[in-house]
Amino acid sequence: MKNPLCPALLILGFIVSMASAPSFADDVPDYFSKLNPVHPRILASPQREAEVKELVQKDEFLQKLLQNQMLEADELVNDPETVGYIIIGPRLLIQCRICLRKVLTLAGAYRMTDDPAKKAAYKARAMKELQAAAAFKDWNPSHFLDTAEMTAAFAIGYDWFYDSLTDSEKELLVNSIYEKGLLPSLKVNYWRKSAYNWNQVCNGGMAMGALAIADALPPEKREIANNILHQSITTVPTAMASFAPDGIWKEGPAYWLYTLLYTSFFVNTLESSLGTDFGITNVQGFDITVDSQMAITTPDGKSFNFADSNSSYISNGMHFWLADRYNNPYYAEFERGQIKIKTNDFASLKAEKPHSDKMLYPVYIWYYSPKRADLQGMKKDFYFRDAEIATMRSKWQDPNALYLGFKAGGNAVNHSHLDLGSFLLSKDGVRWALELGTDNYDLPGYFGRQRWSYYRLNTRGHNTLLIDGQNQNPRAFAKIVEFSSTPEQGTATANLTDAYKSQLRSAFRTVTLDRTKLTVVIADKIGPRVNNSVKNVVWQMHTNAEIAISDDGKTATLTQNGKTLTATIASSTNADLKFKVAPTTQSKAENPNTGVSVLAIDVPASDEEQELTVEFK
Repeated sequence: MKNPLCPALLILGFIVSMASAPSFADDVPDYFSKLNPVHPRILASPQREAEVKELVQKDEFLQKLLQNQMLEADELVNDPETVGYIIIGPRLLIQCRICLRKVLTLAGAYRMTDDPAKKAAYKARAMKELQAAAAFKDWNPSHFLDTAEMTAAFAIGYDWFYDSLTDSEKELLVNSIYEKGLLPSLKVNYWRKSAYNWNQVCNGGMAMGALAIADALPPEKREIANNILHQSITTVPTAMASFAPDGIWKEGPAYWLYTLLYTSFFVNTLESSLGTDFGITNVQGFDITVDSQMAITTPDGKSFNFADSNSSYISNGMHFWLADRYNNPYYAEFERGQIKIKTNDFASLKAEKPHSDKMLYPVYIWYYSPKRADLQGMKKDFYFRDAEIATMRSKWQDPNALYLGFKAGGNAVNHSHLDLGSFLLSKDGVRWALELGTDNYDLPGYFGRQRWSYYRLNTRGHNTLLIDGQNQNPRAFAKIVEFSSTPEQGTATANLTDAYKSQLRSAFRTVTLDRTKLTVVIADKIGPRVNNSVKNVVWQMHTNAEIAISDDGKTATLTQNGKTLTATIASSTNADLKFKVAPTTQSKAENPNTGVSVLAIDVPASDEEQELTVEFK
């Protein structure tokens, strides 16, 4: 059950209870005076470990998850390669994530096996990895995500292997966490003000490091670590508020996975170390955030990948974690389904030469929930306020179901694209209307002045209206002004006027998914042009399909993977409108978008409102 107290009151109460601690500033509580002395206490606890060991005896699905992790750990024992100080662009991040995954995998296997020889092998291999990273000159604090993730790896290594570490190994890990992880946060801490993923990741890593080694630090270092923890607890609510009002994460599904992973690390570590999460999770939308990720998961198990996200599977154990936290069996059932799709029902465990499935992140066994449910009881249509995203489907748990994702919202959101009005369409197991996803973060000015010059990020690269080849207003906000859901259909209308305010006097797009007819309709009301300099409006849709256009230009037949979808200009104010096929137009430095074509309709701009309706069936 959620704590009814707000985060500020919980923190205040803790401050009051610790006011007598003499060695700390008056306004910072001595968190470590309440520290659970038992290991492990980072991410998991002895109680959770016992629960998992008991549950795995009777839950076949959990047995497969554990088997997968043990296989990966066994492979790592025989893998001589360790991380190196390799900077790509401004980032050491790849190496930090490799280290974290290896440590999590090996430490998890260590906790779950009773074989002394295997325990020794897992611990030795993890220490080899940690020793390599400890030798780095730093953990690249200028890109603090790197520092945070490496600190998390060392915190888990120190905590989970604690009972078998030698004194010298403990000293190495403690000193590394303190000097290369915690101390740099005193100088590089801009991320504490972020409303997005950097906040949870960096604060989570710092909290894990501080709580892992707190009782191993001398008083003066202990006080510094305590202050760092205080900063983490009191600044993470800034980003947690971004789950409001309906739980979706505006940076896109990839960043939801990233944010939730470190939120879970942070929260579980606080609860197992200090007995409370200080109300961090008591924010609007957090208890239903998995709804959003279920909604933006297409029937093939991949994501409606708006913003800087690729169409990967939305699954890393977070659905299990929140299923138990909020007693929602739909979340656990959905996660199991995602894992089955990702692993082809654990085919990697059935191979002649078994190998681990690297797509399964090594926290599944710790977050696993055995709860069961029939997903057909879930609603089929969703509207997420503020993010202004709507999704609709014909059925759950059917890879051939009809699916429609619709994106409005804000162009100025972190990691956003200029994509207001864009849509994704899937039917018969084929993704017909694509979101192209992210491009290379190391392209010049990707997060700066050149961002909107790149095809995948600008308006040309999305399934929306393109006017005279120009981008949408980068500061525009588009609200879904109407949304309805009935057993027969789902419908949403977005006001896109702000996106085109220098070109059109108004612009509205309505999308409808009909569950009876199994059709999707995209209906545009294109307002009068602002002046005579506005010449052309292009309706566009990106697809991997082969496109054949009828002689009259009114019908386009799309063929892909042996399946067919028909697009028809169902109605239009201008009777002369026709489909055409256009190429993508990216530079050589950008992703080539191989195999992608643009189904398009040229609409001459007018001084009168025009309507255009395209139907897919």
